[in-house]
Amino acid sequence: MDAAAVTHPKPAASELLLEHCFALEGRDGRRPPAAARLEALLGRELARKLVRALSPSR
Repeated sequence: MDAAAVTHPKPAASELLLEHCFALEGRDGRRPPAAARLEALLGRELARKLVRALSPSR
């Protein structure tokens, strides 16, 4: 059998992006705020330093 005969069509980019977005959401579609997620991953002090370093200076 020819390899070209068994290839599957690729999903549209928008369909793939939407599928990935749904995979990132929680079961009810709500997630904690970004600051809370960042603190959970990095710890409070490092998250604060990172946000300060990436924020525009005043």
